[in-house]
Amino acid sequence: MNPVTGYAATISSVDMVAPALRRFVLSCTKGTFPAISPGSHGIFAFGNEHRIWKNAYSIVNRSEDGKTLEIIVRRAEPSRGGSDFLYRHGKPGLNVSVISISNLFPIFRTGRRHLMISAGIGITPFLSYMTEMQKSGMDYALHHYTRPEETSAFKAILSPYDQSRIRVNERQQNAVSSLSMLLEREPITSHLYVCGPDSFMEWVRQTAAEAGYVTAKVHSERFVSPAGGRVFEVRLARSGKTITVGTDETLLEALENAGIAAPCLCRGGACGMCRVAVIDGRPDHRDHVLTADERDGGNVILTCVSRSLSPTLTLDL
Repeated sequence: MNPVTGYAATISSVDMVAPALRRFVLSCTKGTFPAISPGSHGIFAFGNEHRIWKNAYSIVNRSEDGKTLEIIVRRAEPSRGGSDFLYRHGKPGLNVSVISISNLFPIFRTGRRHLMISAGIGITPFLSYMTEMQKSGMDYALHHYTRPEETSAFKAILSPYDQSRIRVNERQQNAVSSLSMLLEREPITSHLYVCGPDSFMEWVRQTAAEAGYVTAKVHSERFVSPAGGRVFEVRLARSGKTITVGTDETLLEALENAGIAAPCLCRGGACGMCRVAVIDGRPDHRDHVLTADERDGGNVILTCVSRSLSPTLTLDL
């Protein structure tokens, strides 16, 4: 295993929020965690002697003294292994490294009103939003969509916040018309934030566009769960190395396991930091960052989520 650097921490407490949801409190073992802003996420590394996972999770809270961070994790179905490992082995005392903390989903503080719409685990960035908004006296509202069996769990998560500004909705047949009416009633100056599964976010964005929202006032955060695929080889033009990418690992993970210091930030196809030039081969683009021209050109790839349509890719690394 390659060594993992960052802020060393251990899990200090675990709370079962729902059968598939766990709340983890991480304690910094030396010093303090850096300051964060609402909407921040961290890259967390954890595992055992056989494998290290590096997953991105929104930071729900940082303690005032900087000693602890709080995250909520859903056990994904199917799981590539990281969330399942935390679900089964994430107990107090487990070592976790916080590799980095950044914010790709900040509050637009110039907005007069902030409307948040989330589904499932997409609630997590908005918990830090509401803490700041309540403290700063901002005008906001949250509409959260959930499975009926998890309604009570999310109501419990949201109980510390101003209930007059929150509505928890069970997914239902008339959701489309109710969302349309909600957006049509909102002031034109409102900023709209959405987080949740891809299909849910597409639905909200499309409904917002039909209601007259301009793109500049619709903000979203998406971390693609990288899907596996067939085995392919990667040739690195600068180092001369050839690396095999397995069915259940990402191109980025294969590069890291081979000791290559590949650029990355979100690890979920959302930021574009892991962009690498393609010299030969056909990329299988799975990100939400590249333009249509960049995809058609095939001269660049985002290593954290994308794969290869050809048996071999040659990269400028």
